[in-house]
Amino acid sequence: MSILHDPDRARQLGFALAATSVVAVVVGVALFVAAGGILADSWLPQNASAGLALAIAFAAMLRQQPNNAAVWVLGWAAVILSLGQALLIGVNEWALADLVTEGIAGSRAELTYGMLPTWLAWSLTLRDLIWVPGWVSLMTLALLLFPDGRLPSPRWRLAVGAALVGTVGNVVVLLIALRPSARSALPLESYPFTPALEVADLATFAVLLGAIVASVASLVVRYRAASGDARRQIRWIAVGGGMVALAHLLWLVALVDAELAERLVWLGVLASVPALAASYAVAILRYRLYDIDVVISRSLVVAALAGFIAAVYVAVVVVIGRLVGIGGADEASLGLKVAATAIVAVAFQPLRRRLRRWADRLVYGQRATPYEVLAGFSRQAAGAGDPTNLQRIAEVLAAGTGAEPATIWLRVGDQLRPVASSDATSDPTTDATPTPVAVHHEDLPELPGSLVVDVRHDRELLGALTLTKPRAEPPTRQDEELTARLARGLALMLRNARLTAELRDHLRALEASRARLVHAQDEARRAIQSQLGSGAQQHLDQLSRHLADARRHTAAAGAQRTTALLDQLEHDANDAVNTLDSLARGIYPPLLEAHGLLTALTAQTTRSALPTTVHAPGLPRYPPDVEAAVYFSILEALQNASRYAQATSVHVRVEQRDDHLHFEVSDDGIGFDPSHTSHGSGLTGIAARLDTLDGYFSVRARPGSGTHLTGRIPLPALATKVPA
Repeated sequence: MSILHDPDRARQLGFALAATSVVAVVVGVALFVAAGGILADSWLPQNASAGLALAIAFAAMLRQQPNNAAVWVLGWAAVILSLGQALLIGVNEWALADLVTEGIAGSRAELTYGMLPTWLAWSLTLRDLIWVPGWVSLMTLALLLFPDGRLPSPRWRLAVGAALVGTVGNVVVLLIALRPSARSALPLESYPFTPALEVADLATFAVLLGAIVASVASLVVRYRAASGDARRQIRWIAVGGGMVALAHLLWLVALVDAELAERLVWLGVLASVPALAASYAVAILRYRLYDIDVVISRSLVVAALAGFIAAVYVAVVVVIGRLVGIGGADEASLGLKVAATAIVAVAFQPLRRRLRRWADRLVYGQRATPYEVLAGFSRQAAGAGDPTNLQRIAEVLAAGTGAEPATIWLRVGDQLRPVASSDATSDPTTDATPTPVAVHHEDLPELPGSLVVDVRHDRELLGALTLTKPRAEPPTRQDEELTARLARGLALMLRNARLTAELRDHLRALEASRARLVHAQDEARRAIQSQLGSGAQQHLDQLSRHLADARRHTAAAGAQRTTALLDQLEHDANDAVNTLDSLARGIYPPLLEAHGLLTALTAQTTRSALPTTVHAPGLPRYPPDVEAAVYFSILEALQNASRYAQATSVHVRVEQRDDHLHFEVSDDGIGFDPSHTSHGSGLTGIAARLDTLDGYFSVRARPGSGTHLTGRIPLPALATKVPA
């Protein structure tokens, strides 16, 4: 079984490799310093820092993703750069210093490969070629397998093959060219290449370059197909890789000053490789993933400033110096360097401010100026009655400060509620929030955000403004001043918004109270119906049975008059039972609760005084409050038709139309003039019952043309139908 399929074994091996890498770096640096080596004159710091950074990043990622092949590529690079570079450099420096001490040569410069022990000569050769698999894996395999350890698609196996072929080929070429027997008579740090080997080296380099370009292209393909966090992950890698590429591009400075170029590249590589390792860790672990925009903005500023400093130095010291024939370490050359330094010192701060605005505009988009923010606030404040104005003000504030998001809080009672936010996922029109913040007296409570500014009038707390910005980009003084100005002008709008919110709260409370009343009425109906059915109706049934028994006994005894009287009493008792049963069904029909609207309406129409037809094809079950509202509304309309319409027939239709339950009651009676007839208690009751469910009804009538009542009730979004 592959070790990548066993998380525990993978972690154990990975942590062991990371620890070995750290130890190798420490030992290598210690041996190098003990041998008298100068860190600033070697490439050991770059290899040591790269090995340490990659080992730490590898260990951090290993805890969460031990089966990710991309993580193991970084672990492989950490081992190569730590053992194959940092440790070997330290061991070689210590061994060479020991040879000089033993008198084999007067100085290190006099040593040749032929003077070295075989192991040391091969160690130097290994040091000169082992970096290839380490660095190539970082620039190819790590990109191809990012971020989940799998290739974007099988076709990218060609890029993996090119990377492997180029790596092996380049290592073989270097091994042939730098083998100890080929440089036995040469001094150290010599690299003899025959023309054939140079061609082979260029060919393998071309293959590696193609693999690197393909690996970068794979990230571009992933980026175009990705969204959200996946894009931010790739942008982190782009930042880290861009810093490494920029560090190597500094070799271009060698066109005018080779010594300066080497020193700049030395510093650039020292800083950029740990940054690359950190970007991998952030991207794969998704730690502080959303800070990428800040990192890009600041990186652009640093890169631009570095380019400016280099350009000034090259233009003043190198170009002008060569034009006027000044060079070397004379006083004139020193004067040019002082002049370049003075130009940089004078222009640095103004340029930094302009570059930061340019970088922010490039990364975040065009931000509004304070004047534009205040002008936008004035436009929104002019329409104080528009409930979306607070939302627009929050968006304008976010545009001027870069907040993500800017939020407006409103005090309603003893709570602060977020009523508007520049976040597109928020609802700008609602004043309800699942997380209100309690207010004690007039003190501003603790609110989430990087900057919190209260809104007051005559010391009364009306609300607050909050800005949430990335931790790496804290609010500036301009943000604080702009937010404070908006807070001072927002008091009237928040006072009006609070009145509206309180009115809405009272309206909701009233609607809830009315719904509770309707519910209580239905519960009372159920209770009365249950009591009639289980109490009085049973007693009457029992009385009817007793009268029947008495009638049979008197009939057997020949008491004809008594028998006739008892027969009449039994008939009256049965009529009372039927009347009571009809009354109970009218109060709250058991059929409605047990079988639904169609059955209850059909049963009711059979006892109606008017011929009534019910059309409700395929009607399913609905929530009880919806069925009760429709049933009693139709029942009230039928009673009105029976009492006042002088109709000969009534037609009832109930059907679902989209997300509404629609019902109609039509009669062919005498009708009436709605403009001269007020709603009676029946229609008022229908309106009140439907209104509790956000429903409504309308009545169309005309003298001599009958009456047509139509009602609609919106169905609950999460419970449109209840199974029968």
